[in-house]
Amino acid sequence: MSSSGPLAQWLAGLASNIHHSDPAMVGIAVVVLAGGCAFCSWCTWRNVSHIRLIEDTPTAKIRSAPQGYVELEGTGKLMDGPPIIAKLTGLPCVWFRYKIEQQVKTNYKGHTQTRWEVVEKGESAETFWLQDDTGRVVIDPEGADVTSRHKDSWRSSSMLGGPLHRPAGVSSFFTSNIGSGSYRLTEERINSGERLYALGLLKSVSSYTSQPTVDEDVRALLKDWKQDQPTLLQRFDLNKDGKIDEIEWRLARAQARRETMKNRQEQVIHSADGLSVLGPTRDGSRPYILSAFTQAELTKRYKLWAVLYAGACFLLGLAAVWVFNAKFV
Repeated sequence: MSSSGPLAQWLAGLASNIHHSDPAMVGIAVVVLAGGCAFCSWCTWRNVSHIRLIEDTPTAKIRSAPQGYVELEGTGKLMDGPPIIAKLTGLPCVWFRYKIEQQVKTNYKGHTQTRWEVVEKGESAETFWLQDDTGRVVIDPEGADVTSRHKDSWRSSSMLGGPLHRPAGVSSFFTSNIGSGSYRLTEERINSGERLYALGLLKSVSSYTSQPTVDEDVRALLKDWKQDQPTLLQRFDLNKDGKIDEIEWRLARAQARRETMKNRQEQVIHSADGLSVLGPTRDGSRPYILSAFTQAELTKRYKLWAVLYAGACFLLGLAAVWVFNAKFV
């Protein structure tokens, strides 16, 4: 394309307008563009780091999986008890996320502008099973980066969902964008029986419960012993004077601590054969990922997003430099 082409002329005109614009406004524009560049750079790094973690972390079997940061694959299953019901469609599932948006119209300089405003959103926090051919673990979805295969979006005249309002197949896309209704409903689901990939922190159930300290357990045990004075005197009144003196009370405290430690050791041994929970790591470098896609599919998605964010980072950075040069150089 020649330097006198339409694009070159448009850029020259834009550069002239920027050069004669308010320096403060141009400075703000440069900062915004640079901020967008930095954000896209961070998103690129995040997706690349996820790819490396998925590819470098070996997949463990549930029965032999060690406590800590692990990668598991299996099938999502509902637990016994009330089923998990999706908020908008009313369909049973093991996990769902939903968003309700309302169409808002405003008048600006004689022109009607339309935008979608989020009025309600949320996702399920109920636990469910991840099961393979060797065992099962509890999945706590709270705090996870979840990707599902099933996503429905449709327009409605009310905030109520339900299966009768939900379009099927390809019509879902058209209904959510060009259909009628002032509300747009979006729902994602992971169904029971779907294959799942999980990367997170595996802990025993006892580690997730709030346990008192050893000293608190000792004090509670001593309190129980005090309420049964005859037994307390029989065990620790060594000089048989009908009361517990300071030396005998020290012996009682030492015995209470020994019994507390023994009970805790038995609980640890018992919980070793019990259930474990997969949950968040609270470590930004170790994400908690749940996905209905396979490792290969998930890696491909992260690679695509990494490329898109890298491209956006380059374009925004280039635009920031060009705008700065057009005004200040």
